[in-house]
Amino acid sequence: MSDKLKAPEVPPMVLILGGTTTIARTLCQYLLNPTSPKASFVRLADRFSVSPPTTYLDKSFLSLLNSENSKLEYKQVNLLNTSKHSELFTPPSEYRGTKILPREKGDFEGFDIVFDLTGELGFDRPEILQISNTYQTALSLATSASTLPSNLKPKSYVRLTFPFYEQKSLPSSSPGHPESAGLTPDGVRGRWWAETLRGIGNLDLNFGVIRCAAWYGRGAYQGEIVPRLVVGHVYQYLKEEMKFLYNSDLRVNTVHSLDVAQSLYLLSLYLLSKPRADILKESAVTLPFTFSSPSSSSGFSLTSSSKRSSISDSWKTIPTVIPESTKVRVPLFNVVDENDSTQGSLAKIVAETWSIKFGFLNSAMASLVQQFAKNDFTEMVEDVNEMHVEAWSKMLASSNPPIESSPITPFLDEHAFRKMSICLDGSKAKKILGFKPIHPKVEVGELKEIVKEFQEDRLW
Repeated sequence: MSDKLKAPEVPPMVLILGGTTTIARTLCQYLLNPTSPKASFVRLADRFSVSPPTTYLDKSFLSLLNSENSKLEYKQVNLLNTSKHSELFTPPSEYRGTKILPREKGDFEGFDIVFDLTGELGFDRPEILQISNTYQTALSLATSASTLPSNLKPKSYVRLTFPFYEQKSLPSSSPGHPESAGLTPDGVRGRWWAETLRGIGNLDLNFGVIRCAAWYGRGAYQGEIVPRLVVGHVYQYLKEEMKFLYNSDLRVNTVHSLDVAQSLYLLSLYLLSKPRADILKESAVTLPFTFSSPSSSSGFSLTSSSKRSSISDSWKTIPTVIPESTKVRVPLFNVVDENDSTQGSLAKIVAETWSIKFGFLNSAMASLVQQFAKNDFTEMVEDVNEMHVEAWSKMLASSNPPIESSPITPFLDEHAFRKMSICLDGSKAKKILGFKPIHPKVEVGELKEIVKEFQEDRLW
């Protein structure tokens, strides 16, 4: 816990929007940790059913949700349905027999803190889904929150965003890209995630953003790290060396999901700690216009694709897109661990986890791969995925008893095969928020625990 920010005397009431398949379950457990509770009541609202579950829910989350004295409420709702927003942003007067509101006559009656974890993660999802599931969902929720009466309007509104930006892999001597770098969003996904921040930042909310590095953690099968772990297990099964296409010093900054949860909470406290004008002066950055035309390039590149470099005109049909002439400033914090992970260090950790050999293609071989990829990159990706998925299917089928279905997969889309760096400077979060990672680096023991929990749930 930060020594820079003081927790409220009365633990806040918290609303978490979306994120059940990403960070929300970890955030709930962080906020309602019985040894150090940071919230008096938490409502998680998402589209999934929890009884029966229509998405993976880990045992520790289910235990918290179903415990007799739980302060966690799950509400299944279509978050894009604005007619449900008033009810959504209004806490219950009591929960499981315990009185929640009003605290005292005339007191604030809304959620003190809102965490927005909504958004479509898939890079290859159609633009219409990115607009609907990321941009319109988050913006409609924030717009509803901003127009609530003062006794219900959230005091702190925090959004989590991911490293969906084009980032040059800077030398190890460099701390990485700061929040003020004005990075170019990566593809259609990146552009609508970025425009979501501009849209919410233009509303009357006490708003701030956490931008995390490549994340991993218990019960989390998405992100950039666990898929590498799955592929490593496939190569153990195949009894083959795991080869990587790019150089070992490609920077891939990492952060544990528990530390993402910590940073979200710290930012919410920071937003509550001082006047908005002071916060903007101390920590805000100007968010660049999302739909600027990319610089022209020619030829094939393993660091770009047509999906990334091209911009459709769809944004011109969306009236809520903030004009380029409007300056939007938002408190933004990069969150990374202390390990400064690279392609090489992650490969080593995965290899140690499964006791396999790993290596990197030499420059001559990499040149041949790039030449082949120039001719048919898609075919190369399909061949690799076919090998991985076929082996994984056999592994699941040969399990005792056989595993019939699992959301965990070694399948990687084309985008995952390109040379993508995640290289962020996390010093600002440490300085202003007092962020100190609970998991300072990726460790074999933690990766094995992640696998073990999935295996206990019959998914791995």
